[in-house]
Amino acid sequence: MPHKFLRLISAFVLACAVLLPGVATAIPVTQTLTVQVYQLCDDAGQNCSSTGPAGNSYFAAETNKIWAQAGISVLFNFVQQINSTFFSTINDSAGNSLFNLGQTYTPGSNLSSTVVNMFLVHSINGGTAYGEGWIGVGGLAIDMDLVSAFNGGIGRIDTIAHELGHNLGLVPNSLGGSNAHSSVPNYLMAGGNIRLVPGSLNDIAPDGLGYDFLPADQIALAQRSSLLQDVAVNNVPEPSSLALLAAGLLVLAWRRRSLG
Repeated sequence: MPHKFLRLISAFVLACAVLLPGVATAIPVTQTLTVQVYQLCDDAGQNCSSTGPAGNSYFAAETNKIWAQAGISVLFNFVQQINSTFFSTINDSAGNSLFNLGQTYTPGSNLSSTVVNMFLVHSINGGTAYGEGWIGVGGLAIDMDLVSAFNGGIGRIDTIAHELGHNLGLVPNSLGGSNAHSSVPNYLMAGGNIRLVPGSLNDIAPDGLGYDFLPADQIALAQRSSLLQDVAVNNVPEPSSLALLAAGLLVLAWRRRSLG
């Protein structure tokens, strides 16, 4: 093989590396999930629940890295502060449940198939649950006191992503679920009593320890949820198009040089 052609092949590989970093494992974001956020405070509008770490409200960075495995981007939209001492703690008793909370403050969208309403409360069932969410419809509550205190204050950083998984329909018995949870500890949808919880972004799959993994069959099911919206098509070239352009230019250059 001519040396000139070898040099051109090397240049093509380099161009692809620049234009397509990590293309072998990257999944393009094709869908978005919008989460409407409600923060619970007491009747006087004081003693509000936490919204997460400073600069990373709702553990958005971790949530998005987890769901990037499915090509899903999670967008958080703060809607309002709710001043209700009664609902700042929920215990699933008559009149004081996630259903009642949603019914009171999001009329018409409780148990929704088009929007996720997330309520940040102080406590769920006396601090025995990090979060709870509907299966297959939008709506969840997060015990922010418990989540924020986890792991010495680092936080249980995958709880919101986990509850969103339930809203997206995970995990049915047909995919190995038991009580809507997986039995594999490093899966995102494993039960809270066995799930291996990441301590940082670097622990989340596909990096480092590979925690919060989403298997292909669960991804396929989640992607069919009516809660998701397709990403708008724009005129920005896809990475694959850029690679084809680079390849075309290099082949053209080789032909010109070989014919010269």
